[in-house]
Amino acid sequence: MIVDRRTHPLRLVAAAVQPILAGWAIVVILGIFSYTLMADSPALGATTWQDVAAVTTGWWLTAFGGSLHFDGVAITLPPLMITLLTFFAALAFIRRRAVKDWIDVSIIAISSGVAVAALGLLAPAGSNSWTAGLGAAVLSLVAILASKNRTDWFATGIFTSAPGRAIYDGFVLARRAVLTGIGLGALGLVTSLVVGWSEILRINDYYIVEWHSGVLMWLFQIAYLPTVVLWSLAYLIGAGFAVGTGTIFSAFGVTAAPLPAIPILGALPQPGSGAAWVVVIVVAILILRGMSEARAFPDMIEVFITGLIQVAATAAMGALLALISHGSIGPQRMSVTGPEAPTMALHSAVFLGVPLVLGMIIGHRSTVAAFRASITRAGDTVRGLLTKNKVPEPSGAADASWESVRDGGSALSPVWPDVTTDGAAQATRGTGVQTLTTEPSANAEAAELGESVADVDNAPEELASAHADDAQRVEGDHSFAGAKDHLREGPTPPTPATAETPAETGKEES
Repeated sequence: MIVDRRTHPLRLVAAAVQPILAGWAIVVILGIFSYTLMADSPALGATTWQDVAAVTTGWWLTAFGGSLHFDGVAITLPPLMITLLTFFAALAFIRRRAVKDWIDVSIIAISSGVAVAALGLLAPAGSNSWTAGLGAAVLSLVAILASKNRTDWFATGIFTSAPGRAIYDGFVLARRAVLTGIGLGALGLVTSLVVGWSEILRINDYYIVEWHSGVLMWLFQIAYLPTVVLWSLAYLIGAGFAVGTGTIFSAFGVTAAPLPAIPILGALPQPGSGAAWVVVIVVAILILRGMSEARAFPDMIEVFITGLIQVAATAAMGALLALISHGSIGPQRMSVTGPEAPTMALHSAVFLGVPLVLGMIIGHRSTVAAFRASITRAGDTVRGLLTKNKVPEPSGAADASWESVRDGGSALSPVWPDVTTDGAAQATRGTGVQTLTTEPSANAEAAELGESVADVDNAPEELASAHADDAQRVEGDHSFAGAKDHLREGPTPPTPATAETPAETGKEES
């Protein structure tokens, strides 16, 4: 919507600072609460609640890209659950305020960064707070872009052009590809937790005695749950992740080493050759997702252009996911955990971006039309071959005549079909009688002939008389070729003019 009145700067500052302060307060309060529950533990020594507040503040900074330095050890692995909760809180506060232009954006981003950097001063010496402030400013900017109440100042005139629209569509498709991959990563993590649940409980029971200590341990691990989901995504696409120097956990192979006694690490896959088949599943799912997106692009050229932009954007997003899930959890070997950005970018492009484009090409309307046309042509070709190779079956009286000539009969002797009591046609040729089974057309002709015969029992004599009369009508110079032509035309059954009927025979006798 279009907003005519500018939001007061103090309201924008409050919208930016409130989620930051709320998140920090929750983390510090939980840290102090855990300290009070374990205050009598000898392991705490002379630790005070102020020390606990400082350590928890430094740990909170890692959620925005900062670092905690404690006893000479740097902790930098981000607890992304804190990052996500802060983002959604900022989104809720920013939606209540109208953001008119870049001046309002600057006020919110700067306020967020300054608030985080100022709170970082409470962290132990050596902790890095300015990078955390920069990360908080970027997080606020993303929240502004995701809000629905911003005015149309953002990218005015850019995304309305054809190139700008292609870039926008490419980033939208890349976001969907990455979100699909993250969903598969979450599903893979749940599967690993179910399979390795007994090992997780064994590690947890090793040093957790009191119930409240167990609750705090699980809350601590839940803070890293989104981070582990990104590790799972890196495993599924083959990029892999490390839990200590010299280790790699990938679908293409696992190389492990001694790990810290953290319960959730009990879900890690065992050393071995890996499971490359999960990469095939990921590729297949992304192809199906691309086929569902193809209907939005009427032109194949647009599919190629947008697809290339999408692949590049997917690679960039993969590298960003690797950066925010990479860090240190301890000294020496434990200073390297998570996926590497270059490897993650490459595998994201190959196993997330490219399959999505292939799915868009396969599912495009022009591809579907061409496939259906090829199937139709193939069917027509097969039917044509079957029709061409089919042998015609003989039928009719003419075929029976040719068969009689082939069996030794005379071409000059017409074949006269007749109908017997059992439905078979008898053909008289010369001095012999041959029985032929004729087609329905020949039977019909024989039936007409049977009507002109007085007595079926005297058929041979009457047929012989008819044959003699017909032979007298044949001219003396009738050649063999003429007889052959006569035979090709098929036998001509007797007509009333050439066949004697019982009535005519009676008249002659009288």
